[in-house]
This record gives sequence, C-alpha cells and structure tokens, in this order.
Amino acid sequence: MTASGTQQWVGIMACESETDAVPPFGERQFYARLCAMARANRLNAYVFSPVQLDERTRRVKGYRFLAGGGGWQEGWFPLPDVVYDRSFFSRREDYLAHRAAVRRLYKLKPFAYLGHGLKSKWEMYTFLRRDPRLQPYLPKTARMEQPEQAAVWLDSMGEIFLKPESGSQGCGTVKAQRLAADAYHISARDSRNCPLKHSFTSKEAFTHWLRDFIGNRKYLLQPYLALQDSRGEAWDIRALVQKNGQGLWELAGMAVRRGEAGSITSNIHGGGTALEADVFLAEQFGPQQAAEVSKKLQFLAARIPQALEAGNGRMAELGLDLGVDREGKVWIIEVNTKPGRSVFRRLSMTEASRRAETNPMAYARHLLACAPQSRGSRSGRVFIPQALIKAPKLHAIQPGNMACLPHSNATAGIPQSIL
Repeated sequence: MTASGTQQWVGIMACESETDAVPPFGERQFYARLCAMARANRLNAYVFSPVQLDERTRRVKGYRFLAGGGGWQEGWFPLPDVVYDRSFFSRREDYLAHRAAVRRLYKLKPFAYLGHGLKSKWEMYTFLRRDPRLQPYLPKTARMEQPEQAAVWLDSMGEIFLKPESGSQGCGTVKAQRLAADAYHISARDSRNCPLKHSFTSKEAFTHWLRDFIGNRKYLLQPYLALQDSRGEAWDIRALVQKNGQGLWELAGMAVRRGEAGSITSNIHGGGTALEADVFLAEQFGPQQAAEVSKKLQFLAARIPQALEAGNGRMAELGLDLGVDREGKVWIIEVNTKPGRSVFRRLSMTEASRRAETNPMAYARHLLACAPQSRGSRSGRVFIPQALIKAPKLHAIQPGNMACLPHSNATAGIPQSIL
C-alpha cells in the first residue's frame, strides 16, 4: 500500500507444471511463505503464469496464500507492478509460449523485474572474465562447436567436463576421460538427472555417442576439476547473496553440498546431502587453511555481484556455486539467477532460511519505493568493505557487514534474457 492508498502487487511468475494441484506450480510451500513475507512488507503477492492473461479485462489468473494459513485462493488479479521470476522450462515450446505471453503482459502494463536474469552460463562467464580480480578463480572455458573438439581437449588434458549452456541441477553434465590411446570413459547425468556410464574403444565411438547425447543443445567445455573430499565424493559450496530491504547486497548463507557416492555433481536434486560449511572446511583442510579458504569464498560473494551487474544490469539474488580443490584453490563453478535455498532448510539454518525468504519481498518494497527513479539506467556501483574480505568465518558476518551495493538505477523493461 502506498502513501496515497494505492495497492501494489508483486507477481511471482512461475510455469504451470502440476495441473491437478492447487496452485498448479512447484515450490508451493516457498510461494506460500513469500506471500506471507509480502504481507509483512505491506505488499500484495500472488503466483501466476503469464499464459493465463486476459487482455480484455487487464487481469491475470493467479493464486495467493491467505493469512493465518487459510490456504490458497484462486482469482483474477491486477497486473503486477513488480515480477519475481521463478520460471523454469524443460521444453523449448513452453519457453516460447511463456516469452510471447510476457511480451503481451508488458505491453499492457510495463512492470519492473525484481532482477534481470542471465541468458546462459556462457554469458555469465564472459561477464566475470572482464573483472581481472575474478579471472584467477575461473577455469578455462570454451564453447563446444563440434564433439571432435572434446576429443582434442581430451588428447591434451586427459579429463574434461561438459555442461549445457542452459540448464540446472546437474542435468546433462558429462565427465569424460581418455584412459589410453583408444580407451574413453564417460560419467554423465541425463535430462532426468539419472546417472549414466559408458566406455568406448575408439575416438570415433566416443564422439558419435557425444553427438547423440547433446543433440541440438549448446555445450561448454572445461578441464575436469578434482573437487572431491577426502572420501572421494564431489562437493561444492552454495552461497546465496541477495538484495535486502535497503537495496544492498548481503550474504544470506553458505553451506556445503556433497554428492552421493560416485556422482560427478553435488546437487541436492541429484541425491546430494547438505553440510555446515565451516565444520566441513575445517575437517578437510585444517583450521588455518580453512580460514584462508573462507576469506576467498567471502571475497567472491562480495565481488561476483559487482561484476555481473556491471554487464547485466540490476539483479536481485544469486546462487554462487564455488568449488575448492584438494590444494585449497577456490574455483567459480556457476552462478544461478533463480537459486534454490533448500540447502539451508535441510541444515536447520534458521537465520539463513529466514533471510533467504524475507529478502525478495523486502527488496520488492524497496524497488517500488524508489520508483520512478528506479526506471533509469541499468548501471550500478559496488562498495566492498575490507572487513568482509578479511572475515575468517562463513557464518560469523552479520547482514549489515555484507558487500553493499547501493540500489542501482534500472530499467523496468523486459530483460534481454526474455527477448
């Protein structure tokens, strides 16, 4: 509610995936908590798919969770002032229909995105490469033009890692090894995140399988990084950074994700488990080296939002996937603009979970309060406190000491990722 009494609406944009459920979306519990957080910030929120738009009445079909645990209410709601995009696609035709609907919605009422997404992992990599201070943390990365390119990399490196330019949860990833002159082995995860293993007795057989596996999808090539713990299991750090109610970046939390035995990825959705970061690092590296690793992780949590906003414009939250090899070298694996946060609930990290679910609506309120100033350029400036970079522990820093980004002026227009 504004000072003049006008209601302000936040639309949580999702894709209908469960037609028999109410509402017909995944992440229903998360969306219910977001609706509660919106009320706490004197905002109205509903979950919707832009495909359910009535252009004649200028309304969109949606669902909101009633106060007091009253359940979900279906209805036709005013068009949103701010959109929190939680849309995920498994089929291109779904994405195209969604994109066309978003264009129609924006034409009826220009809305502000809570944050602008990235087109692909390759775009993320190119933005980060522009920052000299981040370059040492980035593995060599190239776009794969032909499967034969992977074979050339294997000839020189012995082990490589392939991942789709667009995708999540480890689906479609491949670890490839050249064991001998005519001996190749792959460990992979298919589109349903199921593990696969194959061996080949020639380079031609390997590239033929790879061509069939990737199909028309665009892939990235990287050296295989040995990111296993002392038990030989894959693991990484998930750091969630978000804008808060003052429009400043803060670190909501960090946690370790360890993959199931034999997995090439550590994703929770791929069967992984969650562990406390500071305890795990101390076990793997000892207290002194763990403290050094922690400093680097927190430096990256402060620096990466700066680099991405410089190239991409205003962003609201980022899930940083960071790896540490056996020598303690820290690597940037991926950055997600629609991050999950279940790892904190699995660990009963109450404060991290609270911030992770409070910040999006608190930032939406800040964004609306800044209008129309928030509808200018997409650039921003970041201040990284030295206290953050030197902090030795992952959880010890309070939100007020996080990397702070003054609210960057940003266009309310449709981001490039949806065009």
